[in-house]
Amino acid sequence: MSRKYISTLKSGETVEEVFLVLKKEVRETREKKPYLNLQLADKSGFIEARKWDAARQLCDSFHKDEFIKIKGVVETFNNTLQIRINELCPVAEMQVTMGEFIPSTEKDIPGMMNELKQVIKTIQDTYLSRLLNALFSDESFCKIFSTVPAAMQNHHAFLGGLLEHTLSVTKLAISFSNHYPEIKRDLLITGVILHDIGKTRELSCERSFQYTDEGQLTGHLASGIVIIYEKALKIENFPPDLLNILFHLVLSHHGEYEWGSPVKPGIPEAIALHHLDNLDAKIQAATRAIVEHKDTNSLWTDYVKMFERRLYKK
Repeated sequence: MSRKYISTLKSGETVEEVFLVLKKEVRETREKKPYLNLQLADKSGFIEARKWDAARQLCDSFHKDEFIKIKGVVETFNNTLQIRINELCPVAEMQVTMGEFIPSTEKDIPGMMNELKQVIKTIQDTYLSRLLNALFSDESFCKIFSTVPAAMQNHHAFLGGLLEHTLSVTKLAISFSNHYPEIKRDLLITGVILHDIGKTRELSCERSFQYTDEGQLTGHLASGIVIIYEKALKIENFPPDLLNILFHLVLSHHGEYEWGSPVKPGIPEAIALHHLDNLDAKIQAATRAIVEHKDTNSLWTDYVKMFERRLYKK
């Protein structure tokens, strides 16, 4: 029997499936009776769920980032689908296939990685080429780079998201550098490939996406600088000025102080990197917001925090 994914659920239908618990709150009704307020997920998306009249023993029987099997009914509340749970029970991790619960890129990961490596072969600057090859000839690094998401939720928040986003911005950078010949192509493309490299240390994705200790303490900009420095240190006579420019590309790519950049873009390649990165992230986020919006009666999405507005779907 095929699985019923969250993205296919419709109001009024019954559902009996296993889900990953993204969020769990034990609340009380006005009558002081406990109930469960949950956010459940599979690889197609997430949905809010409620279990009324939940005994304490049931509330304590599972935790966030664990699996439960539910029986319930899909309902519409404030034009949004949610599940009213009638029955639930914990499910052991060994009984589930993890690929059913964590969203993943729909694109071919080995194919994307190969395409990125082909671009790296076109880099003519000796030091930039050696730096990129030092990173992407490391199989363990490539495995992490091609697995982690690009973000927790705003854009490319799925397995393979970092690779998909990096390759997409790289393609934009190639077109951009062809259009503006005064842009240093090798520098821009290297900056693009390295700009989010710290996310290989910032994010983990064993079940739901989480920040690592390093990610919470320093963030991906600082981690990216450390990774670049560690590799450049092993390359004989790597030019200090070039290393500082690479640091600048990474540190400035958010573009504004209020967006997390410790410095603003100060060279044309950094300005280009910021805007190309921002463009790719926002187009992917806007497309996802429209596709995943569940209210088919509305031509507008709900309020999207990234854009501070609703988006028109028609």
